[in-house]
Amino acid sequence: MKVKATARRAAESMLRRQAKPIRRLLLATGRDRSPVLPEIVQIESTNICNAKCVFCPRDEMHRAQGVMSRELFRKVVDECVELGITHVRMHNYGEAFLDRYLTEKVRYAKEKGIKEVGMISNGSLLTEKVARAVIEAGLDAINISVDAGGKEVFEQTRIGLNYDKVIANIERIVRIRGELGKRRPKLILSFVRQNNSTDEQAFIEHWRNVADKIHITELHNWAGTLNHESDVNYPCYRPWLTFTVLWDGRVSLCCADFDGKTVLGDLNKQTIQEIWNSEPYRAVRREHLESGGPDVCRACDLPRKDSPLWITKLA
Repeated sequence: MKVKATARRAAESMLRRQAKPIRRLLLATGRDRSPVLPEIVQIESTNICNAKCVFCPRDEMHRAQGVMSRELFRKVVDECVELGITHVRMHNYGEAFLDRYLTEKVRYAKEKGIKEVGMISNGSLLTEKVARAVIEAGLDAINISVDAGGKEVFEQTRIGLNYDKVIANIERIVRIRGELGKRRPKLILSFVRQNNSTDEQAFIEHWRNVADKIHITELHNWAGTLNHESDVNYPCYRPWLTFTVLWDGRVSLCCADFDGKTVLGDLNKQTIQEIWNSEPYRAVRREHLESGGPDVCRACDLPRKDSPLWITKLA
């Protein structure tokens, strides 16, 4: 295992050093056209949120807020099934459980045959009724954002949410899942590292036997919104491997393009297949390889968190 991990790190280091040649190679081999379908289709149930987290740039979002219609959602899922896309996420920029039809949408996706239906949530709205319903609908994974620092840090950073309530809701998910004899949804607890290793270790120790996974992440700069510096020069996987649908049906560049500044299509008028390698998508990929991409890419440090080994999927 250590040998594999060492080899992987060496390969990643080599690829990062070869960022410019890799960009040139992708251009030369026509990889502005993705040779694979998106691995993940991210469907924004809603961009409305009931919290105001200090590290979230909601004040910079100027697009209209709303909830995706059930008709549009079914269209997106049906197209995913036809194309063989097996992973759908029910969130993008907002709290998914503010969509009163969310459970119905999860059930529809599962009944249609989507293998992996997941979402990120702040965990504040998981009442007994809602939690039981979404588990019974077949949700495969839920990532709930909490903080290692405990109640004080949580309520100072996730303004509008109650720590005790969120923790109780997490415990509710575990209890109901057990009562129903289900191993799903997979429970992931995540938090943004805030340079407090003592709190971090205490958090891990407390939750490691409860959650299926604990995900610790560094704060990213939300495509230059939180700070404008980015030294990332390795290509980002998102334009090649993900497909992001905003609540109104427009297709945006990626999850970091929270304001929908780079729109590549509209699923009210087009299909996933028509949009995926259309000229707008290919132009953005070319720009990404030639000059770092549109503004949202050039200012974004999110790819620093990713393994560069994703590039092998375009071989």
